[in-house]
Amino acid sequence: MSSAETRFPAFWLRPVVAVLGLLYLALGIAGFLTPETADVGHETSRAVWIFSVTPLLNLVHTAVGVLGLLAATRRARSIIYCWVLFVGFTGMTAYGILATALVNPEDPINLNWADNWLHGLTAIAGLVLGIVAARAVNRVAARSR
Repeated sequence: MSSAETRFPAFWLRPVVAVLGLLYLALGIAGFLTPETADVGHETSRAVWIFSVTPLLNLVHTAVGVLGLLAATRRARSIIYCWVLFVGFTGMTAYGILATALVNPEDPINLNWADNWLHGLTAIAGLVLGIVAARAVNRVAARSR
């Protein structure tokens, strides 16, 4: 183990969280810049690239992005952010699968399968990053005792 890893366990986490934050912030802002996003309801034509957009979903993506950038300032915040991503996006994925499968025309979030994949992969990334970073911090703390 290098001296950088013993002094700064999980040093790689903060840049990874910052990149996740930037990606979600870009997606949220791009969604707000898309014309005709003020409507609610399931409409597959309202999209940024392959991801659906609505004001509520854009707000969620922008908030996740801003919180990611704020969390990237400290390692402990980054670990907490990863766990929040896991819990929040697991819920979003479950809701998205049901909403996409049932196709409710009054769905306020307008999720599609690409959104479900994005949210599911983000939840898995949050889980993996949270576990690996917490284990790295605990391993270094145990060695210093």
